[in-house]
Amino acid sequence: MSCGSAHPWIVGYNLDLFIRSLEGPADRPVTEDDAADLVASAARRAGEGPPVENLMRDYQVGFNVVWQAVLEEVGQADAAGLLRLTAHTHAHLLAVTTLVLRGYHHESARLSIGERDARYAVYAALVAGDDPATAAAWAGLTLAEHYLVLSLHLAGSPATDGDDRPLVTRHRRANTIQRVLAEHTDGDVLAGIGDPTATALVPVRAGAADGGVDAFRGLQHLIDVLDVDLHVGAALVAAADIPAAVAQSADVCEIAVATRRPPGVYHLEDVLVEYQLTRPGPALQLLLDRLAPFDRHPDWEETLRVYLRHRCDRRLTAAELHLHPNSVDYRLSRLADACGFDATDPAQRAVAHTALCVRDVTAHRARQQS
Repeated sequence: MSCGSAHPWIVGYNLDLFIRSLEGPADRPVTEDDAADLVASAARRAGEGPPVENLMRDYQVGFNVVWQAVLEEVGQADAAGLLRLTAHTHAHLLAVTTLVLRGYHHESARLSIGERDARYAVYAALVAGDDPATAAAWAGLTLAEHYLVLSLHLAGSPATDGDDRPLVTRHRRANTIQRVLAEHTDGDVLAGIGDPTATALVPVRAGAADGGVDAFRGLQHLIDVLDVDLHVGAALVAAADIPAAVAQSADVCEIAVATRRPPGVYHLEDVLVEYQLTRPGPALQLLLDRLAPFDRHPDWEETLRVYLRHRCDRRLTAAELHLHPNSVDYRLSRLADACGFDATDPAQRAVAHTALCVRDVTAHRARQQS
């Protein structure tokens, strides 16, 4: 109900409803049957797309116009009656806007569910390697020839603490991911968003030389908005290659997180060795078994990691760990006896690097499943 955005007939309908409520019993509430056309009009507006705040503004402005007109007519001659009218106007406005909001949101939810289902059908078809043409036509989407496949991992996943705050946080983070990617992409982003992981398919324009650089800017903006560490595995592929790229980008992201790499965007080229070393095979369990003594001696693991990070410099290792260099030698010697490889021998260091990588990825997977 406003002087501009609503249709004249609905303004008249609303005024008639208000007058009938004044003439009827004071305690009779406005029902959905009374306001059926208002509810239907709100549903229609939901389908047209204007935000719900515009609808609420129309009702507030409209009733304010009515109240001002009455005030000018009555003035202070009947202050008591004006107070009663004011109270009735507020009660009527509350009842009507409650019904109108319900109609708007019911229709908005119906449309959103339909659109969401249609978009998810396209996403699911692309990820599964099925023909997405029918789903895309249903959703009204234009498919791209190439997609930037993104696998995201957000740090600080909300913990369950007995109230709804973690759920609210998850929804906020998911909505932010979808919104920011959409703002930085020329096309329809398709995504399966969870927490702490998400997968997004970002369309790349035909002939674009930037390789989805706008999406990468969006990821940086996403880090700033969410204020969390964000690791991303990325792969630019043809639409037909999306299923393999989804698995690959997820593995790349997993390796980046598990091996304690700094937040950022990673491609397969950035983790080539670690990716190949962690492929399934009988050697994986043997490598894990080699480092089983670390479960009882975490100081050995810390020493080995620091030693390798400092390129096997025992003095730098000792300085970081606040140990004497001889203590570093002693720990490495004990480690060699228990684990079956000598990290001080250049020929055996590859085993140490590989075993630590496998241990990190396995531990990360266990945390994700728990």
